[in-house]
Amino acid sequence: MSARVRRAWRACERFAEGPYAAASVVGAALAVYALVSLALPLAAGRDLARYLLVYAQLFDERVVYPHALLTRTPVAPLVAGGLADLGPLAAEAGAAGLYALSILCWCAVARRFGAAAAIATAVALLLYPGYVLLFHQLSSDAVFATAFALLALALSRAVDAPGAGTAAVLGAAVALAVLVRPVGQVLLLLVLVPLLVGATWRERVRGTAAFALAAGLPLLGWAVHNQVRLEDLTVARGGGASLPLFRAFVEDRIVEPENGPASRELGRVVARELLPHEPYRSYGVDLETFFSAGSSRMHDDLVVLADRTWGWDDDYRHLARVGREAVRAHPGAYAEGVGRDLLRLLVWPIYPSEPPEREAVTRVLALQSGLPPPSEGQPIPSAREAPYLSTPDGRIREEWTSATEHHIVFSDPADTVRAAALDRRVDELLAGLPDRAPRARLVRLLEDASRWYPRPVVFLLVGLVALAWRRPRGASIPLALAGAALLVLLGTALAVYAVAEYAVPVAPAFVLLATVGVLGRYRPLRGASPAPPAR
Repeated sequence: MSARVRRAWRACERFAEGPYAAASVVGAALAVYALVSLALPLAAGRDLARYLLVYAQLFDERVVYPHALLTRTPVAPLVAGGLADLGPLAAEAGAAGLYALSILCWCAVARRFGAAAAIATAVALLLYPGYVLLFHQLSSDAVFATAFALLALALSRAVDAPGAGTAAVLGAAVALAVLVRPVGQVLLLLVLVPLLVGATWRERVRGTAAFALAAGLPLLGWAVHNQVRLEDLTVARGGGASLPLFRAFVEDRIVEPENGPASRELGRVVARELLPHEPYRSYGVDLETFFSAGSSRMHDDLVVLADRTWGWDDDYRHLARVGREAVRAHPGAYAEGVGRDLLRLLVWPIYPSEPPEREAVTRVLALQSGLPPPSEGQPIPSAREAPYLSTPDGRIREEWTSATEHHIVFSDPADTVRAAALDRRVDELLAGLPDRAPRARLVRLLEDASRWYPRPVVFLLVGLVALAWRRPRGASIPLALAGAALLVLLGTALAVYAVAEYAVPVAPAFVLLATVGVLGRYRPLRGASPAPPAR
């Protein structure tokens, strides 16, 4: 390295340790976001309409669609709906702010390991196409990415300066992650952090209690809110219909009536309550096809069927038993599927293509029935009844007038009026997003960049090897964050199939692991005792 390069690098390190570093990171992040926005404006992300439906009725005295409100926690709807409510310019500026805040948090964690690690982390994240593209899709994904970045900062402080205060902040950050996306509940395992970093048992007990209170009180508050307004004491309804049933039914296709008593009962109910009716009747779906098709629309019908058959208060416990029977009957298939999708989450770019084979199966079934092929490679054109229409008293139902035509019927005229107002409100919110057309050529360049950028698994492996070789002090921080990220991905893979947007929010943890492993030299917070060496 020449003397000129060394002097330039030292100047960069001095700047990174100076007072203007944070402002520079924020400015660079906003500039990157603005450049990408020239090609791709902020657009609706995954399930945004459902989150906006929650936002639109979050403060209503009478909730028309309780299932929608109970299956989503409040922070993502509030942020997404609030930004859309402010109009196109403010929505895009707000998303840019979330992106800049996330980058700043990760750089603040990396700065504890020296200027070189901070610079490398900033450069790696600012050049990460998938991460900035995530914030160009308004959905829970970008909000969860911001919440996880805040959690990373809180965890680093809890390790650097053990105590009740920092443990409480970490607990509050975990609660925030859960209130953004229910899968964040796996992060409650971070309650172990105060136990492991405390210097004395007294300090450990105080830290654990502070974490538990800070994490538990907001979640309890939201559960009580649901009980008071919707008579359901839960943070998020529907876990039994997802873990492990959704993955077992849709992706691994191992749910069979022969798996056990709960599965046999489900098969009888499906044969009696679903298959004789539209759209199943016209599309010729029999019991074997129902359980082998791997259709998410058919899973939607199972959710409503469970509410109607075993009751709202069952909270999908019967479906959970069906899922467990499938896993016990086919443990190898389930484990292989989870492992495969966990790897996909670590290697897929943010915009994976749809698997082509399902479309072929659908077209065969549709052509045999003489009906138009359903969309999205599904064997039926729609679920018989959408889960968000399910209510404890069954006051909303979906009526089918033919194999493809159906409409919603409300038993209460007031619900009809309010539902129409909610539809208009959601349409207004969606219209509040920017309406600029993407620039196709620039979008292709972004997609190419995302395809060629190193995948999260590369950063994970580089980080583990580098940490094992160099053994920097304070390595517990990036290791704990990478472990938390893997917990989120595992919790996701246990319940649903892989979607790249599930992985990108936590991918910076693997970037941090690599930059700290290769370049890190530990420097604790001022006034904090140095963390012990990694063992």
